Amino acid sequence: MRDEFSEEVKRIAAARVGYRCSNPRCRKLTSGPKADSGRALSIGVAAHITAASPGGPRYDESLSAEQRSSIENAIQKFLRNLTSL
Repeated sequence: MRDEFSEEVKRIAAARVGYRCSNPRCRKLTSGPKADSGRALSIGVAAHITAASPGGPRYDESLSAEQRSSIENAIQKFLRNLTSL
């Protein structure tokens, strides 16, 4: 079972870093305008600091499902940097 982030946690993770990648070597914007003025382009994702499921990188079995899916375990990443943490 994978402990996913809620939409609220995803939104907060992005907003806390100004919709930029949390990787200090990247810092690219992860949101921007689309041709349709009523929509936005998203090229970022909320990533787990400790893995969301057993067997994942940095999985910490001492955390509860609630802790793994909390804002304290989330960072915003540019999609191309997703594999690096």
